[in-house]
Amino acid sequence: MIPLKLHLAGFLSYRDPVELDFESFDLACISGQNGAGKSSLLDAITWSLFGKARGGDKDALINLQSKAAEVALTFAYEGNVYRVQRTATKGKSTVLEFQIQDGKDWRPLTEKSGRETQNRIEQTLRLDYDTFVNASFFLQGKADEFTQKKASERKTVLSNILGLEIWETYKERTTDRR
Repeated sequence: MIPLKLHLAGFLSYRDPVELDFESFDLACISGQNGAGKSSLLDAITWSLFGKARGGDKDALINLQSKAAEVALTFAYEGNVYRVQRTATKGKSTVLEFQIQDGKDWRPLTEKSGRETQNRIEQTLRLDYDTFVNASFFLQGKADEFTQKKASERKTVLSNILGLEIWETYKERTTDRR
């Protein structure tokens, strides 16, 4: 997965709309004072894709001076361009949209429910939240998360990263045929 654009509004320390264009640079270093929003950028990515961030509760992710938080992540994956947009409004359900670029237009991949749409995102990426945060970057204050997991949990994370779940499918098919 290659991030292309990240749009934030009302999310944690980002009250006003901000858009990061990842296509404008090859390598970046995020630096700044405490509370400037460095970790919020990573939280925005995990929240848009998986509905999870350090803050936990969706209302805690909404900027105190905002009525809603919106994050949209556009990314390239396996020759396609996708966009995931998650919007949380105080006192209301979170809205999740999943789209694929079709020429110049966006074609919806959103399912009937948020849970079904979330499953579709994870199936498309072949990643869940735990695999993503253990394989892509270290969460603030949780650099040792992978090493603190039980052996079976580490095996599951590594299996997901390496795509070994296909071998479990082969095993089941072989057992059924026998």
